[in-house]
Amino acid sequence: MVSFIVVAREKKKREEYVRDFALKENIDRFDITVVEKDTSAKATTQSIGIEAVKLIQKKIFFKPVRSSKKIVVIEDAQLLTPEAQNALLKVLEEPPANTIIIVGTETKETLLPTILSRCQLIELEEEKRKLSDKTIEEMNLFLTGLADLSIGDKLKHAEKLAKDKDKAIKWIENLIFVLREKMLYSVRHSRESGNLEIPDQVRNDNVNLTENYLFIIRSFQSLHTLLRTTNVNPRFAIEHTLLSL
Repeated sequence: MVSFIVVAREKKKREEYVRDFALKENIDRFDITVVEKDTSAKATTQSIGIEAVKLIQKKIFFKPVRSSKKIVVIEDAQLLTPEAQNALLKVLEEPPANTIIIVGTETKETLLPTILSRCQLIELEEEKRKLSDKTIEEMNLFLTGLADLSIGDKLKHAEKLAKDKDKAIKWIENLIFVLREKMLYSVRHSRESGNLEIPDQVRNDNVNLTENYLFIIRSFQSLHTLLRTTNVNPRFAIEHTLLSL
């Protein structure tokens, strides 16, 4: 039938959307299948790979039990590997006639453009996040000096953040917020100057800056998901992310 991508930072909001959608479409709860990452203590990976996609594909072709159509929810899609996303392309583009596919994700930035182009995008409204001037200044100082941080400085920063996992997660959320604002500003600036005669080097620098912001966002989004959904050692995970930048 059709495929949707539902974007919301809070998983609870995505779940509420699916319940409301099913109610409007008269779809019984027995005809809602949710496929998500294994968060048990036995889980050894923070990604969703090809094997999970094969399971999803089998469930997609099951017939509805109590309704005329069914919903298959692919949750935590921000964890899908590029290979897993590519494996989903065909079924997202042409779902069975009686099937609605809903892809739930914290952020659309980690999804391939080919995935985004095959689905209807629904971005749920969330309370506008506000940061203090002090926090914004702190995040900007970190980002400005990031390229010049030595390995030792990065390890010390990771050690400091890892002392309190909850505070580390909050710090990452603040950093991602500031990064997105910077990226959006850069994109708007590029569009506004698109019809102006500006040197190619300046235009290219702006494009490179936007791509750099996107890379850093993806890196910290992956770290954020890892810390929230697994029992990974926080210090090791933060060190790995900082050293990769």
